[in-house]
Amino acid sequence: MSLEQRSNDQLKNFNTNSNVTQFPNPYHHQNSNGANFYLLELSLSLKRYWWLFLASVLIAFLGTLFYLEYTPKIYRARVSYEVFHLNQVNLQQKNDEGRTIDLEKEFLNQYTIGLFQKIEFLAFFLNRTGLTPLILFDLYDPTTDTYVLPNDSLSPDEFAAASLIEDAKNPVFVFHTENSSGLTSLTVHFRDPDLASSLANDGLRWANDYLLSLEIINLQRELGILSQSLSKMDSNKYIELNSAEKKHSFSISPLVLENLQQRLIDRQIELGILEKIQPSAASIAGMKSEIGVLEEKLAELGNQKASQSKKYGGEAEEIAKLRIQFAQHQARLELLQSGQQPLVRIIDQAIPPENFSKPNALLILIISFVVGMFGGVFLVFSVDFVRKTRQRLSVNPQELTLKSNTPFYSIFFS
Repeated sequence: MSLEQRSNDQLKNFNTNSNVTQFPNPYHHQNSNGANFYLLELSLSLKRYWWLFLASVLIAFLGTLFYLEYTPKIYRARVSYEVFHLNQVNLQQKNDEGRTIDLEKEFLNQYTIGLFQKIEFLAFFLNRTGLTPLILFDLYDPTTDTYVLPNDSLSPDEFAAASLIEDAKNPVFVFHTENSSGLTSLTVHFRDPDLASSLANDGLRWANDYLLSLEIINLQRELGILSQSLSKMDSNKYIELNSAEKKHSFSISPLVLENLQQRLIDRQIELGILEKIQPSAASIAGMKSEIGVLEEKLAELGNQKASQSKKYGGEAEEIAKLRIQFAQHQARLELLQSGQQPLVRIIDQAIPPENFSKPNALLILIISFVVGMFGGVFLVFSVDFVRKTRQRLSVNPQELTLKSNTPFYSIFFS
């Protein structure tokens, strides 16, 4: 006979033995209103073991306070800003929401946002503001006056900059553009409230200085190119224009043209009078020939002047445009160097926050209270179940074994 069949037979003998007391389930009751009964049982159990329920809630609460006390706090500082550009032409386009946006400002804003993801810019900014020691304070070794860095290939400024952008899931710098006002906000999440506000405010100030320096360098380069172009045109084309005008000054002089025109008019008048007085005079043919020569000469001089104006007038117009562009670039350069026109202007500065934003203390306390309550109820029910079971199983196990010829422990494995 197998072990399983033997256990089943022993259990059957135990259940059918009239001399053995049957042990009902301590939580099974023949009651039509079962839900109300279980609520009554719960209230009685809680009343009996109220201290156990309270201890569970208190332990959860104290554990949460301990967690909040020793968990690193994250503070949030927010600053609003807007960008400007000095281009004369505004390129505009409508976005998906139908709002008209300035493409130059949008490009400059995206470039500004991109600066806060570049180690080079952040390292430069942290070095100039002296914020690196505050970020790497836990890696500083006062005995050697150096930083103990895991990566020796990076300088302290570069390592501090990399630590600000390496965590993509919990970014330090978060940007958000408001469609209604067109402003952009920079939110900095950091473990120190003063340092969070400094990273926000000083970061945008140094971004403005960085963009200004790039714009000034770009304008200086363009001014150099324009200056070279103007110098070349002044020494070649413009001088050629002057020499050409001097070369043809006699043939196309206004005085020469006026004399030729007057001679042509006089000959035409004389021809008309002579044809009326002496139609058969021999000098008529000579006068007609002279008039034809004068007309051809005037036509030739007119074409020559028009050709010269077409050739050299375009060069002069190009020079004039370059001079205007040079003056505009020079004015923009002087304005940027004066510091009166920032490219990134702070509208609402960040202030050090008084309370931390992470972890969410209120939410964690509520969750811990709920967990403590459910844990207390479960603990009370477990203790009460064990108590009632032990009361109903208070019979001597040896006596049960003798009466039923069945091992006492077999009732728990049926």
